[in-house]
Parts: sequence; structure tokens; C-alpha cells
Amino acid sequence: MIGRSSTVLALLLLTGCSMFISSERPIPPPPPDLPPVVTPEPVVIPDPVPEPVVEPAPVPEPEPEPQNIEPLVAVVLSDRTPAYDDVAAALENYLDHHEVYDLSEEGVTARDIFAEIAASEASAIVAVGLPAARAARRFSTVPVVVGQVFNVADSELLSDDVKAVGVLPPMGLQIDAWHEMDPSVRNVGAILGEGHEDLIAEADKAMKERGVKFHYAIASSDRETLYLFNRLVRDIDGFILFPDNRILSRSVLNEMMTYASRHRVQVAVFNEPLLDHGAMFVARTVESDIAQQITVVLDKVLSGKADAIPAITPLTEIDIQANPEVLQRLGLESPVDDLEDTLAEAK
Repeated sequence: MIGRSSTVLALLLLTGCSMFISSERPIPPPPPDLPPVVTPEPVVIPDPVPEPVVEPAPVPEPEPEPQNIEPLVAVVLSDRTPAYDDVAAALENYLDHHEVYDLSEEGVTARDIFAEIAASEASAIVAVGLPAARAARRFSTVPVVVGQVFNVADSELLSDDVKAVGVLPPMGLQIDAWHEMDPSVRNVGAILGEGHEDLIAEADKAMKERGVKFHYAIASSDRETLYLFNRLVRDIDGFILFPDNRILSRSVLNEMMTYASRHRVQVAVFNEPLLDHGAMFVARTVESDIAQQITVVLDKVLSGKADAIPAITPLTEIDIQANPEVLQRLGLESPVDDLEDTLAEAK
């Protein structure tokens, strides 16, 4: 019995050990090698760079009012038409000493007039109109300022001693006035003779700045002008009739105005009588502005600053007169006072 008991006890001990071992959790395998932890470099955010302070562009100081011209100045008129006479009258406010001469006076030649001017020891000459400008270019022995001449480059008038003042009001002011009457105008045409590159550039720049496309053509005769106009009128809603008598005639002008009215094309002109032929408005110069710009040029010439004077000094003001009948026909309202008051705005 002792032997059997020992055997049973041994079996129980073995069974207990077996149960103990099997009840323990299995030992997990060692973890794999992990990559080293890399601490990222700190992100350095630079201080914001302050935007440079942009100083506003200095506002150019307006040119001072021209001082009256003290030396004797000879004013030579082509004739006594109001356009020339009014300029001579306006010049009286700026010239302390002056004499007026009329080339159209009977019994007097241009040579005689300029001989008299030379004897008077005038310091400069203002030639108003093309005949006066041509005579001054030929006979004058002193500096000349030309006014009221549209085709100033056609006759080779300009030189170091002959300067000119513009004959038309600023194109920018004209388009501004046009948009007051009809803001929808977007295509404006014109036909000119040769030699007006500066005017074309001025018109193109002024219209681009105001959202208007400029359509232009160059003609060499009145019949070519009519042909080009009939082609151009299909692409435009406005037309500027420049006073270039080299490429216009009365018959062609009448046909153009009739054709424009039929196609509801608005026509801007520079001569008031054309309002009666169906123009929508006339853009006129201001005599006091013409006189003031002539005085500016004279002052520089007599001060020895002729090199700083452009060949043609532009005008700065405009006077608009609308045609109420045409505005009504086009369904447009006439602005206050029919735009008869002078805008008188600087460039």
C-alpha cells in the first residue's frame, strides 16, 4: 500500500506541474528593432517684412498764369473774319504793346506789311490764319507764333523760329462731352489728309482711355473721302468731321451728312454752321485759351527758351454746343443748358 501510495503521489505531482506550466501565459517574442526617433528641427517663421511705404507721386504744380508781354508784338491777321478778329481781341489782355495788321486790306501787299513791321522793331509776330502764317514764314525777321491753322504741317511752316498753337480743342474733353450726351458711344471714326500723325495719336490715346475705339482713314481727295466714309460708316456710331479742306468739298460734305443721318451716325464738327446740316454738336475753341497759349509761347521765345517749346502747343479748353433737334431725333436728352456753357477744363 505504501508503494501504491507513493506511485499515486508521484503521478499527482507530475500532473500538478503540468497544469501549472500550461496555465502560464506564453512569453512573447522580443520586439523588432525600431528606427530611432528623430526630433524634427523647429520651423522658424521669419518676421513679416513690412511693405515699403510708397510715397504718393507729387502733384505737378499748375503752370503759372502767363505774364503780360511788354515788348512790342505785331499781330498779323489773314482777314477780318470773326475767328481771327476774336483772337486778336483776346490777345489785347496779354500784350502791353501791340499793333494789328490785316493782310486782306486793299492796296497793301504782304511785303509792305512786313517791311513796316521790321521798321517798328517789333520783337515777335503772331500770325493768325494760313495766309498770314505763310507770309510770316517768308518775310519775318523775328520769331513767329502761328494760330488758327489746321494744316500747319502741310506748308512746312514750322521751324526753330516759327512755332504754332493748336487749332482744335483737346480730344479728351470732346469725348467726355460726347459721353455726357450719349454714354453708349463706343466706335468713333474720322478721315483726315496727310500730315496729322500727332492728331491721330492724340485722338487714339484719348479714346482708348475712355473705352472708345478709334477708326480712321487717310484720304487724298474729296471723292476718296466720300468712298472711305461710305465704307467706314457701317462700323461706327460716331464720326468726327475734321476741318481739312484739302479732302472736303461742299457736295461731298452734303452727301456725307445725309448718309450719316440715314444710318443714325452721330457727327461731331468744329464749325457752327454745320449744325444746320445735321451735326449733333460742335466743339469750339475758346478765344481766351488761344490767346493765353500764344502768350505762353511768346514769353518763352522772348526769354530765350525757344528750345523748350514744342512745335505745336495744345489748347486746354473746349466749348460745346449741342443740336437739340438731332438729340431729340436720336432719342437723347440734352444735358443741362444744351452744353452751351464752356467746360473750360485743364488738360
